[in-house]
Amino acid sequence: MKNNFPLKKRVLWIGVFPALIIPCTGALFYFVWFAESNWVQPVYASIKVFTFVWPVFAAFFLLKEGLGKLGALFKFQWNIVMEGVGCGILMSLCVLFVLFSPFGNAVFDQAAVVREKAEQMGVISHFVIFGLFLSFLHSLLEEYYWRWFVFGNLHRFLNSKSLAYGVGALGFASHHIVVTTQLFDGPIGWMYGLTVGVAGAIWSWLMVRHQSLIGAWVSHIIVDITLMSVGYYLIFHVSSK
Repeated sequence: MKNNFPLKKRVLWIGVFPALIIPCTGALFYFVWFAESNWVQPVYASIKVFTFVWPVFAAFFLLKEGLGKLGALFKFQWNIVMEGVGCGILMSLCVLFVLFSPFGNAVFDQAAVVREKAEQMGVISHFVIFGLFLSFLHSLLEEYYWRWFVFGNLHRFLNSKSLAYGVGALGFASHHIVVTTQLFDGPIGWMYGLTVGVAGAIWSWLMVRHQSLIGAWVSHIIVDITLMSVGYYLIFHVSSK
């Protein structure tokens, strides 16, 4: 245990701690502090580059393991895929249930704000392509970053597995909370953002259950397609009325 402590400390404080806070800080920059400046797209892109590069850096220079263990997390089995599909459909049904409940009025009321944010980020003219990118490729990037690297190392090095799930979920939720609290006023924005953390905890559980990212990724794709479809409806139908 004594021999492992320097590695544990190095990974958690130098590797995982920055990974937990930088996406949230970046979201504050491009979605709040400089939302109306020319810095939105460069900062957004730089955060995405960071989420790809940082786990690689940590894997080679902190853990000194390379990316060999990542390959095992793409283990493909049909039962893993189908469990991911079922989980994604259930989550999407929950999204649609909330949308068409009284809580959903807050979403429809903010359609113009959603459109304005899409315009500020420069994605409104190619929103469908942007939505497909987020749903398929960005979801994979998030699973690699948040589940494999952040949660995986928390789960590996923290004594409490429950704490690993909680910290990983809050880290994943944090940059989403920045977005949802800008789109929706009051506790609704916080509630929507925190539900992302619940989804993240479920995806972490799927990864641990199967020792594979495939199920979590498939579920993530389905949920993102649902959310981007809602966004499209708000931007191009509701806000134009």
